[in-house]
Amino acid sequence: MGHPLNLHKGSLELELEVIKKGLCASCGGCIGICPYIHERKENVVVLEPCGLKEGRCYELCPRTRLELESLNQEVFGAGRDDYLLGTHRSVYMAQSAKPSVRKKAQYGGTVTGLLSYALDKKIIDGALLVGYSSEYSLLPEPVIARTPQEILACARSKYTAAPSLKLLDQALKQCKKPAYVGRACQVEALRKRIRIEPEIGERIALIIGLFCMWSLNFKKLQEHLAKNIDLSKARGFDIPYNRFVVLTDKKPVELPFEPIKGFRRPTCDICYDFTSELADLSVGSTEWKDDWNTLVVRSARGEKLVERAVKDRSLRVNSLPEDRVLLLRDAVLGKKKRVVKALFADKLFPEYLVLSDHEKQWINEAQPSGVKK
Repeated sequence: MGHPLNLHKGSLELELEVIKKGLCASCGGCIGICPYIHERKENVVVLEPCGLKEGRCYELCPRTRLELESLNQEVFGAGRDDYLLGTHRSVYMAQSAKPSVRKKAQYGGTVTGLLSYALDKKIIDGALLVGYSSEYSLLPEPVIARTPQEILACARSKYTAAPSLKLLDQALKQCKKPAYVGRACQVEALRKRIRIEPEIGERIALIIGLFCMWSLNFKKLQEHLAKNIDLSKARGFDIPYNRFVVLTDKKPVELPFEPIKGFRRPTCDICYDFTSELADLSVGSTEWKDDWNTLVVRSARGEKLVERAVKDRSLRVNSLPEDRVLLLRDAVLGKKKRVVKALFADKLFPEYLVLSDHEKQWINEAQPSGVKK
């Protein structure tokens, strides 16, 4: 049974409350279901009012009313027992066992390796991912990958918004059991749509969330890079801790990091979820060992996939050392403190996020571990 539409609002309210206020996360969820909403180089616009007084576009937006606790209950069958990392079963450092995957992918190649393994074992029959546009240099482009080669071609983080949910309905037509990989805001949008249309949740075989502190405005980033490098030779980015590296045909080029922070989307400053808490599996950097990822296992099906991949020697895992777990928790705490302050204390933004008084108080009073990087 679907969830009732949120406050009887539609595309007009979505435009006024989210898009025009610069709070759009460019997840792509609304684009894929409405012919009146379009995207150009990750910029979302409502071309004209559709006339409907309520709609899925408003309901699934990650910047309209977001009830993390109730969504968590629906996804995992229980409330959130950890206000920092969310529901989880284990935290690993992980890497693909295949050198060819690690060479092409980001850090340990965990996402690429797991998707390729799941495809080979027929756990999934495709994946909604992000590659690069053939038309515009460095512009991320959503892709429905159906082969190991297509999955590998989408490897590496893109660091801009990449509204891949715009292809969700197309992916559901082409695949019987697709996987989805996205940022936390995109996972939230997908879970909100599944709340409205549970049959979609029965079709999607796996949801992998990416750690994301913020995404960059593509236009501003491209203009900045064009002043410093030959864009035709750039092939991607890497953002290790407090560094910005452009990957080129010949060798990496490092540029000053400070200007890059100024290109982040304003909506990212009110995103409460750094580690994609509503995904089956969440993956990010260890910010420690460059050839490994941090892997947070959350759901039963995520755990089963990891166990199978490890058993079949497709994935390697070790427990993430306690000091690294504490550093991860510190990073999450810092972000959540800033968001709680902006939303509930300073009230600089609309209060889209629904948190209990207990959680807000806990976040406000919690202190970092004191472990140093």
